[in-house]
Amino acid sequence: MYYKYSFHCKKCSKIIACRDNETECRCRYCGHENEILDISYKDNLSASLSNLFPHKFVIDGVKCLSMESFIQSLRVEDKTVQRKICEEYTGYMAYKMRLSLPDWRKDGYVYWQGKKILRFSEEYQKLLTKAYDMLFENDVFRFCLNTHKNKVLFNTIGCYDEKETLLTPCEYINQLERLIEKL
Repeated sequence: MYYKYSFHCKKCSKIIACRDNETECRCRYCGHENEILDISYKDNLSASLSNLFPHKFVIDGVKCLSMESFIQSLRVEDKTVQRKICEEYTGYMAYKMRLSLPDWRKDGYVYWQGKKILRFSEEYQKLLTKAYDMLFENDVFRFCLNTHKNKVLFNTIGCYDEKETLLTPCEYINQLERLIEKL
């Protein structure tokens, strides 16, 4: 496959492109060799940055076993069930159970702590940011983020249509890059 991905060079910040499956991409402007990391839970090198990885965090008093358990819990209106998903299901288990949870795509709404939130709203983006900020408090997650901070991060397995997913690759990578800036 020859999909091209564009990104900012880590040295000169100019926009450059790379081909699918490349692990390095030389900037045609400054010559810098940009190391590329396509995040996947199935890849030992990048799994620690995956939402499925068991980085624990607490948001609004709710303990989450992973970012994925938090994200999938947003499908459920009932606060007790939502808490159970966050506290008892690991990332992969939460990802698999999404098929048995209510389909938020019908009306575009998700729920957090009894509050109904439009998926396509600024309020939803703020909730995602809050969740990632809480995840950032996890020392192991910060270490993993720091380990990969000089790499160009991608997520090519996700869905890019926000009408079909609770976290697009763009939203995901933007959150990680925002946190890398905080390191």
